[in-house]
Formats: sequence, C-alpha cells, structure tokens
Amino acid sequence: MQTPKGKTISLEVPRKKSPATPRTRQLKTPGAETDCVSPIPASRTPKDRSPKVTERRSPRSPATEKKRPSRISELESQLAQLQEDLKKAKEQLNSSESWKRRAQQEAEDTKKQLLTMSAKLEESQQQLMELSSSEDVRVQELRKISHGRDKVWESELEAVQKQHSIDSAALASAMNETQRLKTQLDMVVESEASQTKHVESVHAELQGLRLELTETLSLVEKMKIELSDTRESEAQALELASKTQKQLEEANATADMLQGDDVKAMEVYKSLSLELEQSRAQEKSLEELVSKLQADLANINEKMVKNPTGDVQVSHESVENEETKQLNAEMNLLNLEVGQLRSSLEATEARYQEEYIQSTLQIRSAYEQVERTKLESGQREARLETELKKAKNNIEELRANLMDKETELQGISEENEELTLKVEKNKPGERESELAIGAEEVRA
Repeated sequence: MQTPKGKTISLEVPRKKSPATPRTRQLKTPGAETDCVSPIPASRTPKDRSPKVTERRSPRSPATEKKRPSRISELESQLAQLQEDLKKAKEQLNSSESWKRRAQQEAEDTKKQLLTMSAKLEESQQQLMELSSSEDVRVQELRKISHGRDKVWESELEAVQKQHSIDSAALASAMNETQRLKTQLDMVVESEASQTKHVESVHAELQGLRLELTETLSLVEKMKIELSDTRESEAQALELASKTQKQLEEANATADMLQGDDVKAMEVYKSLSLELEQSRAQEKSLEELVSKLQADLANINEKMVKNPTGDVQVSHESVENEETKQLNAEMNLLNLEVGQLRSSLEATEARYQEEYIQSTLQIRSAYEQVERTKLESGQREARLETELKKAKNNIEELRANLMDKETELQGISEENEELTLKVEKNKPGERESELAIGAEEVRA
C-alpha cells in the first residue's frame, strides 16, 4: 500500500511545481548578472541529495527509486530553462547600466527568496520522501501541508512576479525617459556648442569691426587735422593772395601812375617836340636871318668897297659884329636846350619802358601765383572732401555692421536663455521620475 502512495506523491509534486516555473522565469527577467549563479546550487541540491535518499529508501520502496530520476531530470530541465531565461535576461539588461545596482539588489533579494523557497521545497520534498513509507494519515497531512505551502508560495511568487513586472515596467519607462532626456540634453549641448562657436565668431567679428572703427576714427582724426592744416594753409594762401592782390593793386596803381607819368612824359615830349620844332623853326629863321645878315654884310661890304669913306664902313662892321655875336649866342643856347630836351626825353622813355616791363612782369607773376594757389587749394580741398566722405561712409557702414552683429548676438543670447529654461524645466520631470522609481523601490 505504501508504493502506490509514494507514486501519487511523486506525480503530484511536479504538477504543483510546474506552474511555478514561468513565474520564476518572469522574476528573473529584471535581474542582474549575478542571477545566473542562483540556479546552480538549486539544481545541485536534488542531485546531491537524491542519491542519498534513494540509498536510504532503496530497501523500502524500489518503485519510488525509479520515479526519482525522472523527477530529478524534470527539475534539472526546469532549472536549465530557468538558467537560459536568466541568461536571456542578462543579455537584455546589459544596456541598463545606470540601474544595475538597484537591479542587482532586487536580484539578490529574489535570489534569497528563491533560495529560501528552494530550501523549503527541498525540505518539503525530503519530508515527503521520508514520509512516503509512513502511514496514509500522515501522508494526507503532509499533502495538505504541502498544498498549503504551495498555495502560499504561489501567492508569494505571484506577488513577487507582479512587483517585478511593475518594477520592470517602471524601469523601462525610466530608461526611456532617461534616454529621451539624454538625447534632449545632447541636442541642447550640441546647440549650445554651436551657439557658443557662433557667438565666439560674432565676438571676433565685432572685435575686428571695433578695431576697424577705431582705425577709421583715427584716420578721420588725421584727416580732420590735415583738413585744419589745409584750411590754415588755405588761409595762408588767401592771406598771400590778399597780399598779392594788394601788391597787384599797388602795381596797378604804379602802372596807372606810370601811365600817368607816361602821359605826362608824352605831354612833355610833345611840348618838347613842339619847342624843338619851334627851336628848329627859330633856328631856321635865325639861319635865314644869319644868311640874310651875311647877305646884308656882303652887300655892305660891297657898298663899303664902293664907298670910299671909312667912317661909314667902321660903323657898319661894328653893328654887324654885334648882331652876329648875338645870333651865335642865341643859336648856341637853342642848341643846348634842344640837346637837354632830347636827353631828358630819351631818359624818360627808357625809364618808362623799364618800369612798364617790370610792372607787367610783377602783375603777370602775381596773377599766376594767385591762380596757382587757388588751383592747389581747390584740388586739396576736393581731395580732402572726397576722403572725408569716404571715411564717413566707412564709419556708417561699420556702425551698421556693428548694429547687425549686436542684434544677432542678442538673438543668440535669447535663444541660449530659452534653451536654458527648457533644460531647467526638464530637470524637475527627471527628478520626479527618479523619485517615483525610488518610491517604487521602497514599496518593493
């Protein structure tokens, strides 16, 4: 009667334990790398103890001794399958390194529970095997006890399985959230890096524009100094032109005066010419008079020759000599006056020609200098005005570029602030997810 009871016990125990195998598999999925060691002692314990039991009970129940190897092989297959499931869980959980310690702790707890459960199972099996040859009442009690324990263990396994499924779901959601935040953080970091590079390039361009603006301002200052120098030189040129104008006016006045002197000299020359003509006419008249006197003298001489008296001859000679002397003196005086007039007229004409030539040269040089000064000052002023316009245009262009760069920099800073605010907003969500995971772990 004991042999069939032992058979029923050996057949019922696997039936009770068979639904527990998938639960143990689901328990092992969120485990860590250390879970692969847990089934080895559980698989060895039936191997180590089953021969002892068979050796002890072999003389009592040879039928149970035949059934035990099949049960051991079944347990070994279950343990091997559990080991394969644990290996699969190990491969699946290699990517979750951040949650490794927590999962290891849970795996260790699960391992302890499984060890305790396997120890209890071994104890119950050992008790069942020891009590297989005992009385039917005791077998029934043990069966009830084993059924109760199996139910308790099944409920505990279901609770652990549910808790681990919840933990695995929370872990997966946390991992997804972490991955999403990590991706978003990488994007923010890349954006910040690109924005930083762009800001650095904009700063470099602004620095270059500031340097160019400084150089342009210094160039404008130099040009202003040159313009002031040019204005001073222009003032000096104008002063020189005014002086030259005064000299020109003086030269014109001198020319007018010389022209007046020339007119006067011409008038004097004309008067002298008239006097000379008069003198010449007088000379001619005197010559005619002399010739007439000579003719008269000749006539007198002839008459004296014809007149034999001497008194009349002497009186006539004395009168003739006096008139001749007087006429000669007048002629000499007239010739002297004519020579003086000619020399003075020639000197006046030479002086007038010389002064006229000098005044003409001075006027021409003054006009040329004034025109040259005006042309140089106009060219210099035009050149400086052109350079000043170019400098003003460069300054305006640099200011416009500076305003554009400042606007772009402000936009970049606003984008950085927005990204910073987004990151700060995402940080509380990440902390909440971490706190939720921690709370679930505490509940577990």
